[in-house]
Amino acid sequence: MELQHWLTKLEENHHELDYLQLIHKKIIQDSETAYGLQQVRRINTLVFASFCKYEQELKKNLEYSHEMYDFKRHEKKRVEYINSDKHFYDFKIRFYKKLSKYNIR
Repeated sequence: MELQHWLTKLEENHHELDYLQLIHKKIIQDSETAYGLQQVRRINTLVFASFCKYEQELKKNLEYSHEMYDFKRHEKKRVEYINSDKHFYDFKIRFYKKLSKYNIR
């Protein structure tokens, strides 16, 4: 259930990045922000892919294996999610600070 929540949140982040990209193209238009967007999108995509693979492995192990569940691995995935979410949050704060400096009329 927790993994499903992470995947949903990462997908929402991806959609939010689409809109941040639009705002960047129409208003901010600087290379630092463009690079930050690209970096956050890359991290989001890599973590999402990693979690999809993890989800497939969990389903496979549940169906075919009699091994014990690896809590340490799940905790590592939790840390990975928290770090990616923190990185995205930090980027958004920098983005909104930069955006707040513009006067739009």
